[in-house]
Amino acid sequence: MLYRRLDDEATSVLKRRVDLAKAAGSRFVFWSPGGPGRAANIERPIGSVRKAHDAAIERADLQQFRLYDLRHTFATRAAQAGVDVLTLAALLGHTTVQMTSRYVHPTDVHKAEAAKKLETYNAQLVAEMIQKQFGVPAISTTVN
Repeated sequence: MLYRRLDDEATSVLKRRVDLAKAAGSRFVFWSPGGPGRAANIERPIGSVRKAHDAAIERADLQQFRLYDLRHTFATRAAQAGVDVLTLAALLGHTTVQMTSRYVHPTDVHKAEAAKKLETYNAQLVAEMIQKQFGVPAISTTVN
């Protein structure tokens, strides 16, 4: 399953954000914070989380963790689970399949499984052609 329920802590954080947004009069759960000496812009969503991400990485003492690593993991696992590329593009918010392809990283095992599927499919086609042409059942040793 691609979607899982949020745990209690994540749900609690989001509920607090919704309450804060309502109290501030914002239509956005995450609005653009004001910089030093400026008020928060409650009418504009946050445009970038780069600084917050970098600060969190530093606090967690992680050596490497790029902002979009989790999107790459999601895209790769969704593709391996059989989600078609158009649906995956929609889930990721991409307008082109080319952009989605940058996020999917098939493993060697996944590529081998794909090649095996093609081999099985081709063997079934040949067996069906032989059966049609000669009227005799054709059995392939590669077809399960």
